[in-house]
Amino acid sequence: MPEHPTATSIVDLLDRVVQGGAVINGDVIITLAGIDLIRLDLRLLLIGIQ
Repeated sequence: MPEHPTATSIVDLLDRVVQGGAVINGDVIITLAGIDLIRLDLRLLLIGIQ
């Protein structure tokens, strides 16, 4: 009988991401009638410190 792959929990996935590091970039622009009113540049850096 073949073994089933083990399920990976969210905590395990987050642990792997934090160990390796991750950068998330995003832009949010709110416009009204074709005019940019608010622009947000978002950057998130995830790293683990040991």
